[in-house]
Amino acid sequence: MVGMERPLRCAVLLALAFGACRTRPSVGASCRVADQLVCSQQASALVCTTGAWVEVPCKGQRGCTHHGDSDDCDDTVAVAGDRCPRNPPLDYACTADRTKALVCKDGSFALWRDCRGPEGCQVSDGRNIRCDTSLGEVGDPCAQHGTYACSVDRKTMLICDGTSLAAASSCRGPEGCHTQRDTRKVDCDDSVAEEGDACDQPKRIACSVDRKAELVCTSGKYAKKRECHHNDCRLDGNELFCD
Repeated sequence: MVGMERPLRCAVLLALAFGACRTRPSVGASCRVADQLVCSQQASALVCTTGAWVEVPCKGQRGCTHHGDSDDCDDTVAVAGDRCPRNPPLDYACTADRTKALVCKDGSFALWRDCRGPEGCQVSDGRNIRCDTSLGEVGDPCAQHGTYACSVDRKTMLICDGTSLAAASSCRGPEGCHTQRDTRKVDCDDSVAEEGDACDQPKRIACSVDRKAELVCTSGKYAKKRECHHNDCRLDGNELFCD
């Protein structure tokens, strides 16, 4: 059960002193102090990387600013592929449309999480990244094995396999798939299903969508158990009736 993921180390405002050099740095020029940072424009900075100055964008609200003898680059907003310093603590950002959270990896921002939940990706306190992962799609990246989310259409409950989201169970019942915001528990109404739908509880029974058959969960998929010839299939609490 998951709702929002919060990285332990959040998007950082990079601050490194630049005062000893007398020559104004430029892209590609040589430098000595690894990860040294200096503002180059209002929305960009230069960082000393592998012995040369590299430009990085500062697309956050504060851009690149001077504070005494140090410069700060607000990189809490970025797009995948934007350059970022290689060696700070884990550095996260939101995309401008607030639908994705990015992480700095090997010197550039890459997708960390899809933030498909209603709260999207948010920057709080000027530097902390919050990503609402209560909604997702099959294949979305995730990390915590055994945690759950609802699909965007709320017809499927998804589970994290430790790398990405996969279908755990269909939720075709009238209540669909929903998340309890206070507890972040994911509930799935699997009272009805279609043959071949995913399921995660062996021998669990459900009615077919047309109510003409009883289905049973077998090997992770719903299969027809029997047809209901006289009366439509219905669930009453934990009892299923199919005549």
